[in-house]
Amino acid sequence: MLQSYDRTIEIEKFVRFLGKSSMDAAEQKLLEDIYDDAVMEALGYCNRDDIHFGMTTCIRDLAKIRYNQQGSEGELSRSEGGVSQTFEDGIPRKIRSQLNKYRVARMGRVR
Repeated sequence: MLQSYDRTIEIEKFVRFLGKSSMDAAEQKLLEDIYDDAVMEALGYCNRDDIHFGMTTCIRDLAKIRYNQQGSEGELSRSEGGVSQTFEDGIPRKIRSQLNKYRVARMGRVR
């Protein structure tokens, strides 16, 4: 059975994964914005205008990464109190490899 993409359901799944049960309107809007940014990033990488249902897990994973990296945008690494963190720039390799099957080639004009 072919399933279709439903933004509302996917955002609910994203919120559940984060363990958020009650939120104010501002936090809900922030999570929706983070999710929508992840959608745009995945669509841009795949050269698509619409979401194939199989992309939804990758999009949620991108949104989780964006959520967890709030406040560290632009950093490649950080060290605090003896704890070091390294951030991967762009879409992580694991997610890219999963999205590759949904990529569409763009054809340009030959001059």
